[in-house]
Amino acid sequence: MSEKLDPSTTARHRDNGTGRRHVAAPAPDAPVSSALLPDGPRPEDLLVPNRSPVTTEPASWGWRGRLNRGSGGLIRPRAAAAEIAMREAIARIQRGFSRPMTVVVIQPKGGAGKTPTTICLSAAFGSYRGGYVVGWDDNETRGTLAVRVSNPDDQRATVWDLLHDLSAFERFDARVGDLSYYVRAQPDAHFDALVSDDNPANMAQIGDDEFQRLHQVMQRFYRMIVVDTGNNVRSPNWQAAVNAADLVVVVSTYQRDAGYSASWVLDHLAQTGREHLARNAVTLLTAAGPTTDRTVRDQLLAHFGARTRGIVEIPYDPHLAEGGPIQWTGLAQPTRNAWTLAGATVVDALAEQDDRHLAARRA
Repeated sequence: MSEKLDPSTTARHRDNGTGRRHVAAPAPDAPVSSALLPDGPRPEDLLVPNRSPVTTEPASWGWRGRLNRGSGGLIRPRAAAAEIAMREAIARIQRGFSRPMTVVVIQPKGGAGKTPTTICLSAAFGSYRGGYVVGWDDNETRGTLAVRVSNPDDQRATVWDLLHDLSAFERFDARVGDLSYYVRAQPDAHFDALVSDDNPANMAQIGDDEFQRLHQVMQRFYRMIVVDTGNNVRSPNWQAAVNAADLVVVVSTYQRDAGYSASWVLDHLAQTGREHLARNAVTLLTAAGPTTDRTVRDQLLAHFGARTRGIVEIPYDPHLAEGGPIQWTGLAQPTRNAWTLAGATVVDALAEQDDRHLAARRA
């Protein structure tokens, strides 16, 4: 008697008279179980892994890298610890998020490194995250971002021009390409700069409402927003930037007055209901000169190590110190490595917040 197949069930094995098992086709509407897929190679076996372990690739730095290249890959020495650490930092900096992220750079004291920090963090994010990054000068007066970024096309548009035309970008059919007129592209580091105006006659200031409108537009077109702030914590746009921050980066040089000012602004955050920002802040200590007082350095490291979630030190670099436009590729390799580590530290902090945000949405 022939075996009857129940069309409402999934396929079953049966003998087809040759001694081999035959898989009967499932009914057209029956779900296909993964157990019915044939054994052996699968299509996904041909795909390249999304990310190889950072320790498996041969060295590219130093004598190990020269040996690897010189032998045509026949001799593949293992990368040194410093190179592996940098690969790990790059992998961390590339972590994706569920929403646009805003990083706000703060320090009430002028000349303590806010603008170079904004540029170099934006460059690290743009270089390793693939663009969609903007560095935004939110200074209440004339900021210096326009002086410290490249402007090969001699673009004159500023944040005020964008604010004047902002309604065009609040429309549902706004295009990112139309934003190009208002920002200064940094091709070597894959980020855009939105600069403040330099009109000596302009006495107007961007307020809370204007900042919020600009920020909403920036969130539509960019995945990472790095905001350079001014020195006046009482100005409306400073407060608006901090209120919009997912994370603050507090900067200081290796000087007591700069360290005092950086610690003071953490007190300000804590005492104005933003203790979470102060507690989760990342501290960047930048060397303003080729030499650093060791005693002051040790005190700053201990102080901010106890007050913030992480500290990254940035070495002295003549390219940063000269005061002109900052080229990511013009920085010394140790400096780029330090800024990459700083970017990875910031992303780590943002990732924890994003995970909590996603968990709260799913609860």
